[in-house]
Amino acid sequence: MIEEHELKDIPYGIADFRDFRIKNLYYIDKTRFIRNIEKKGSFLFFIRPRRFGKSLFLSMLEYYYDIDRKDQFDFLFNGADIQRNPTKEKNKYLVLSFNFSAVAPDKSNLGEFFLQHIRDSIGYFLDKYGKYLDIDIREAQKKFESSKGASALMGTFLNYFRGKEYKLYVIIDEYDNFANTILSDSGEEEYRAITQGEGFLRSFFNVIKAGTTGSDTPISRLFMTGVSPITLDDVTSGFNIGTNISLDLDIDEILGFTASEVETIIEYYRQTGKIRHSTPELMDIMNQWYNHYKFALRSTSEVFNTVLVLYFLREYLKESRIPDQLIDNNARIDYMKLRYLIISDKKGTPASQTNGNFFKLRYIIETGSVHSKIAASFPVEELTDPTNFISLLYYFGLLTVRGIDDEDTPVLAIPNETIKRLYYDYFRATYNETGTLILDTDTYDKLLNGMAYKGNWQAFIDYIAQKMEASLSLRDLLNSEKAHQVFWNVYAGLSTLYNVYSEKEMNQGFCDLVLEPLLANRPGMKYSYLIELKYIRPSDFEKEDATERIQALRLEAESQLNRYSLDEKFRKSIGQTTLKKLVLIFSGNRMVHHSEI
Repeated sequence: MIEEHELKDIPYGIADFRDFRIKNLYYIDKTRFIRNIEKKGSFLFFIRPRRFGKSLFLSMLEYYYDIDRKDQFDFLFNGADIQRNPTKEKNKYLVLSFNFSAVAPDKSNLGEFFLQHIRDSIGYFLDKYGKYLDIDIREAQKKFESSKGASALMGTFLNYFRGKEYKLYVIIDEYDNFANTILSDSGEEEYRAITQGEGFLRSFFNVIKAGTTGSDTPISRLFMTGVSPITLDDVTSGFNIGTNISLDLDIDEILGFTASEVETIIEYYRQTGKIRHSTPELMDIMNQWYNHYKFALRSTSEVFNTVLVLYFLREYLKESRIPDQLIDNNARIDYMKLRYLIISDKKGTPASQTNGNFFKLRYIIETGSVHSKIAASFPVEELTDPTNFISLLYYFGLLTVRGIDDEDTPVLAIPNETIKRLYYDYFRATYNETGTLILDTDTYDKLLNGMAYKGNWQAFIDYIAQKMEASLSLRDLLNSEKAHQVFWNVYAGLSTLYNVYSEKEMNQGFCDLVLEPLLANRPGMKYSYLIELKYIRPSDFEKEDATERIQALRLEAESQLNRYSLDEKFRKSIGQTTLKKLVLIFSGNRMVHHSEI
């Protein structure tokens, strides 16, 4: 065991590559991918979901290519793969970096905020590289200060570098950040005003494009990241500014952690003596909640969400216990912002009623997967196209590649428990905003605690069922057994007490609803649940033999539950808790029977 003060710190939230050296932070080496990237072209576009470490990777590229960091190369990259075998372009460029997440998304002054960000970035560039430039810096600064728009400023700046000895490597991080916020909060009209026609963002990218073409090109390399291809398609008339490398197989592990990397991290921090669980135990939890992302159609490997793994370990080491909240609240907030791109109306406000995208999400929850091509790019007006919408979910990290079907179409599925819970959040928030179903969270938590610790399931089930029956809007939505499975998964899935599974394979069958207690961080829980849901059409429920029909459904459900309860793996997962087996039968949005075996 080494002394704790000698241990590398967990780099949660760190986006400056230099900090890993000067602050002694733990680093998973991704520098080997630099060689892959250089072979793919000079002007590259790369999409990954939020919270995967894009900004850190770009920072690493900046330090690697920065001519002004040449004498720091061995210090910064000591022990890294790229130090042993650097490329010819190491420390060759003047690097101009933009981070559009720093632009305040205030639509009333957005153009000015954007201009100021470009001006500040160029000002930093001039201060840093003045000694390399054969120009009058003061004269240039005066011109930049007098520029009335970002595109004019960028055009003037690039003209200084045409035919010069030193070339530019332009890095743009979060290129679509504020544009997505405008689209989410203000709607398509405001979004189009900045990305189409004479919009300032479109004009800016036109200047960037001009800087990558023609004789004496000032921009030799460009690397740009974001979370979706929508904005780029809109500002560049169909993605003609460079090469989209997002789906390339040889870089599918460029961000995220592999299973072996996560195991190595756990073993490293075991040296503190604070890790009391076995590595397989911690891997089981993180596998379920943070893993299973694939970013190439024929990838044979999966990666974990970078930031969520670091969050888990940081929280665990505080008290040597599994975190109470397995989802980082910062990640939840980020993904909830994206929800408005998925289910808002075209004016940017929450829809007053569920729309077509909502039903597509419901289909994904009901079926567990969807077969769809992944569109490389598409404009905002084509977002409602089914393929484009599914592609957007993939780019956001809300779906991931599971395989390829017999017709060579990607099979996309929800990657893990964290994303599944976010879907549940989307559903619940939509039901709440549209007035479809509103729950009192204090009452919900109290009743679910009673279910988990005292076995009082009936009060919880009755509360949800009463709310469900009182909702007129749910009459048309809850029209099948599958629809009820989704509904009850959503509202059981709000809990932090249970892993909630729908259609879980158990002992030669699939249980409708499984509530598996999170014993790792809730060791005092007393009860676990298997629930079978059955449905009878309202027209059949009104017939004379309805009682016999319900009895037959109940007996069928009981037989299934008894078989599922013998599943050895499940029995082990629930520990010493008491297993309760419940039968719920519905007709329309009414519960017409509930019982415990």
